[in-house]
Amino acid sequence: MLKKNIDLILGILLLIYIVAINILSSTKIAFSMPIAMVGIIFIIYHFIKEKLKRIRNYDKLSRIFKLLMCIGLVCFIGIEGIIIAYPKYKKENSDYILVLGAGLTNGKTPSLILKDRLDAALKCINEYNNTGYIVVSGGQGGDEYISEGMAMSTYLINKGIPKERIIIEDQSSNTNENFRYSKEKIEGHSAKSIDEVNVKIVTTDFHAIRSSILAKKNGYKNFENYSSDTVWYLIPVVYTREAFALIKSIVFD
Repeated sequence: MLKKNIDLILGILLLIYIVAINILSSTKIAFSMPIAMVGIIFIIYHFIKEKLKRIRNYDKLSRIFKLLMCIGLVCFIGIEGIIIAYPKYKKENSDYILVLGAGLTNGKTPSLILKDRLDAALKCINEYNNTGYIVVSGGQGGDEYISEGMAMSTYLINKGIPKERIIIEDQSSNTNENFRYSKEKIEGHSAKSIDEVNVKIVTTDFHAIRSSILAKKNGYKNFENYSSDTVWYLIPVVYTREAFALIKSIVFD
């Protein structure tokens, strides 16, 4: 009975999961729709699979599909292993701490993921005595009242960080632009080339390796990562999304 209905059960569980994490996070979670679509496909397949078996060469097509799925799964697991194993917690001092944006809640306050990144930056300062300037990087989305950079600056100031220590980058709309526009801010502030300053990149653990790749593509040489941990209930969706985002960044960015 369970084996016969496993596709239906998986589909329903995926839909419940997506609804639950979006409610718990109080903000829109990226990649929710593709995972919800997978859930819907599982449910639809459950009700039409007997009809599909009537298709000519169904057995052959089914074997090919299963083979492709196995190859895809092996590749996916390999990519996830690289993402998980990548170094993320360097505590050394730096000239600049670059905090990457991650969306706002209600259009004006840091999202759960972004708040964790800001808290990680504060940990570098308060616990590991990092003396660098803080660059907060993130533009204003269509559903946001202020830029992510401004929201991050306000959060840090409320936590006791002097305004003079914060540099706001508020034009970027993706990770690649985070590094491009922050590079301009850092070089302008330091009067040095980006490869002459040490930068600590603060992001979330799943995002560390892709951030490093994009940092290198934008000319950063002396950098290291210090990452916040992903909230447990977001791990499936953000790590799944990141596998595809990593491929996209390597090939296209």
